[in-house]
Amino acid sequence: MTHTRPTRFTSTPAAPAPAPAPDEAPPLLLRLLGMTTFIGVAGFIIAEIVQLAASGTSGYADHSLLNALTWLAGVNSLVVGCGHLLLPDPIAESIGWGTRSPFQWEVGLAGVSMGVLGILAGSGFDRQFQLAAVIAFAVFYLGAAVGHVKEMVVERNFAPGNAGFIFWYDLAAPVLVIVLYAVT
Repeated sequence: MTHTRPTRFTSTPAAPAPAPAPDEAPPLLLRLLGMTTFIGVAGFIIAEIVQLAASGTSGYADHSLLNALTWLAGVNSLVVGCGHLLLPDPIAESIGWGTRSPFQWEVGLAGVSMGVLGILAGSGFDRQFQLAAVIAFAVFYLGAAVGHVKEMVVERNFAPGNAGFIFWYDLAAPVLVIVLYAVT
């Protein structure tokens, strides 16, 4: 099966966009899918606020690591992985990739696996289990960030799902988790 890359965004003004084809994702759906990464960030921020309100700064780094593993590595990866499994074509379009790729299923399963690992590690498993989750999360997400950079440089792919918030998340979230693990 041959996959073709969609055309890239141009700066030339164009006529109003035509209605999406029946098998094409509507723009609203693409915008909503792009916001799924914020679920993990929002959960992490809320958990941090609750932690500070309940316990102050006592054991703050330890609890922050658990919150980061649960929300940033766990819940976020689970949500994003489910997106790749359940809505592969709209996700591919948001990234600037061709659709109908069987790799979407595999990326989705990797995301779901990462999510389960993060949630379990954040529930208080021992340090070795947490370290395994930190390593897996960092390898997958930092590796994805390298892939985004390659797409931006080589393919000039600045689609929102490649060069937008998700790119910065793929860099910042694993670095934060690594730092929290290192300081605890």
